[in-house]
Amino acid sequence: MDLSKLSDRERVIAEQAVETLRALDRAADAAPHGQGLACMEACIHDKGFGLIRAILTSTASARSEAQKKGPASGLVPAAAR
Repeated sequence: MDLSKLSDRERVIAEQAVETLRALDRAADAAPHGQGLACMEACIHDKGFGLIRAILTSTASARSEAQKKGPASGLVPAAAR
């Protein structure tokens, strides 16, 4: 992947992904002995889900028709195969 060819939207998401990875690294490094996985999972709940929400928001915002196809809280159909 040529990072110099990312769109502005892609660059923002990539930066957020790197920040999430750095937060995960810090959580792993600071975790008490025997608590590494629990600390990393907590970090994912805190930072990782925010990244996924940012990706979802960015994708939906880039497509005006996405907001016209029903409520956001509705059921999501299975992905096309």
